Amino acid sequence: MTKTIFTHKVEDVSKWKSLHDERARNMGAFGDDIQSYVDKEGGNQVAVSMNLTDPEGFRKFMQSETAGAIFQKHGVIAPINMLVSGA
Repeated sequence: MTKTIFTHKVEDVSKWKSLHDERARNMGAFGDDIQSYVDKEGGNQVAVSMNLTDPEGFRKFMQSETAGAIFQKHGVIAPINMLVSGA
């Protein structure tokens, strides 16, 4: 299990925050302890952290059309930066 943090910008922080449960369901197939974070200064930078248990499955998911549709719905602005513990 690897603690992983993803950062990116979003079009609408309120909308993105409201979709946390959906995001957690989709990411939950690849890990647990999924948390969402927003910029305390009010910007559109956000982050998601999780304990990643299936890195290969998650990598494939992130490249899928399904993930692309989710990114669009959640207002994700590329790039998505990935930080891992101990790397």
